[in-house]
Amino acid sequence: MARKFIEEIRPGDTVQQAFLLRDRQLRTQRDGAFYMDLELADRTGVVPSKFWNATRDLFEAVKPDDFVMVRARAESYRGKLQLAVTDVRRIESSSVDLEEFLPRTRKDVAALTARLREVVAGMGDAHLRALLDAFLGDADFLRGFQRAPAGVSIHHACLGGLLEHTAAVLELALKVADAYPNLNRDLLAAGAILHDIGKIESFDFERGFRYTDAGGLVGHLPLGASMIEQKAATLQAFPRPLLHQLLHLIYSHHGQYEFGSPVLPATAEAIALHYLDNLDAKLAAFETALLEDQNEQDNWTDWQRAFDRRLFKGRV
Repeated sequence: MARKFIEEIRPGDTVQQAFLLRDRQLRTQRDGAFYMDLELADRTGVVPSKFWNATRDLFEAVKPDDFVMVRARAESYRGKLQLAVTDVRRIESSSVDLEEFLPRTRKDVAALTARLREVVAGMGDAHLRALLDAFLGDADFLRGFQRAPAGVSIHHACLGGLLEHTAAVLELALKVADAYPNLNRDLLAAGAILHDIGKIESFDFERGFRYTDAGGLVGHLPLGASMIEQKAATLQAFPRPLLHQLLHLIYSHHGQYEFGSPVLPATAEAIALHYLDNLDAKLAAFETALLEDQNEQDNWTDWQRAFDRRLFKGRV
């Protein structure tokens, strides 16, 4: 049976294929029998699923982040796609193509990387240019930078999402620098390129998207700042005042203490970066919410936790 990605499945379809198990919960029916709520995923989305007449042994046999072979029938429940599963079993990751199960950016990764190199090459500040060249010339760094997500669920949660988000923030930064000539264009651009590099170490993105121990214990802002300090130390006489200005962009770009920034934006470039980062993240999250919403009954999405509201899907 040919594979159908989740975005292609329609009510009435029968599926027998592999999925990535995102989550499972064992629940009890009124008569005392067990059933499982499952979240099954591939690179195109997540579909809620139910397995009736489950057992504790079956529940223990499959765990989140396992690849599972599923037999099910697709149905519509309250206007949303759902799978009624009749069989589920764990399979080895060696039997699947991993690229089929993790969402990836629709942007051209090579083109985005080339654009970053172009901007760096045009910088007048030799120190910032050397620092960014050192990062982009580091094969291990670049591999992670091109592959990492920018988030685990809210925005740019896809392979290549970090690069996509970075490139978008960079383009916004360049436009704002044109509109406000008193901004240090090279410093703002460097901050845009480097502001989230700590996510390379913060996220595990081999099977799904989740935090590493370092990401949970330290966070991507300090991790990114540490990466910058280490790279700057390999360069000849990188100016300490410039390094401090750049690190301030990294540490402050979340904008508020309660959002994880240990310092508040205190320079024009830091203020600009904070708002530009937030703008791209919010609009990308809005787009994702509309794409993933399965409520076809009206012009509004279901409740969106990231926005603490429903979102309007209609067009004026």
